[in-house]
Amino acid sequence: MEGDTNGWQPDPMHYYRSKRDAAHQTVASKYKIVGFISSGTYGRVYKAISKDGTDNVHAIKKFKPDKEGDVVTYTGISQSAIREITVRAYSYAS
Repeated sequence: MEGDTNGWQPDPMHYYRSKRDAAHQTVASKYKIVGFISSGTYGRVYKAISKDGTDNVHAIKKFKPDKEGDVVTYTGISQSAIREITVRAYSYAS
C-alpha cells in the first residue's frame, strides 16, 4: 500500500489534545486541600482553600470510578452525578 507505514495512522486529535493538556491546571496547583468533609454515593468531598491569594474556601468532590465486577473504569461522570452538580450550582447561584 502506498503511504502505509505498518498500518500507522496519524492521530487526528493530536493538536487538540496537546493544546488542551498544555492549558490544563491540576486541582493541587489551584487549591490547598485542608480537610475531609464527607463521602457519599458518587465520591468524597474535601475542604480546600484557593491558592490565588483570595483564600476562598471551597468544597471539592472527587468522583469515584465506575466499577463493574473486578474492573475499575473511568468512563466519565454518571448522569445522576451531573444532575447533582447542576442542583448544587443552581442552589449556590440563588
